[in-house]
Amino acid sequence: MKTELFNGKKITIRTIKKSDVKKAKAFWEFINSLIKEDAMILQNKKATPKAEIEFLENILKTKNKKTGVFLVAECDGNIVGSTNITLEKWRRSHIGKFGIAIRNGYRGIGLGKCLMAEIIKLAKKELKPRLKIVQLEVYANNEPAMQLYKKMGFTIVARRPKQVQYKGKLIDDFIMMRQV
Repeated sequence: MKTELFNGKKITIRTIKKSDVKKAKAFWEFINSLIKEDAMILQNKKATPKAEIEFLENILKTKNKKTGVFLVAECDGNIVGSTNITLEKWRRSHIGKFGIAIRNGYRGIGLGKCLMAEIIKLAKKELKPRLKIVQLEVYANNEPAMQLYKKMGFTIVARRPKQVQYKGKLIDDFIMMRQV
């Protein structure tokens, strides 16, 4: 667990724990806040409390099997960010799929960079088999995210045309990766 100030906001970053399943409402409110603002995340349908409990239970299973790591950022009792890396399977088990989401009002203050650094550090330490590559997907029009990923050592390795439906349009996405 780590607590830092980001633009005057005291934010605690911690790993997910079993007791979070009982607090699924906070996670449910977090993801639904992102969906309400139409954030550039893949999920675009509101989550149900039951679905969020299942999501948290699956995250805990990957944590216990050492095939996934998950961090939560909290401020004043609210979840304001989360990030995860989950290992692929079989011949791709050296590749970790990365995801991150940050609540509106907490972007652009260094939280994303901190979460990325912490999740990669945790993944290198915890995941089995050993993580060698981190891979992510990002909307082609998400400039702030791409700038962050490039600062963190990621490079674009592919552009996929018309992969995502966003605001009534089909847009491209990029696959980015970095070795660890």
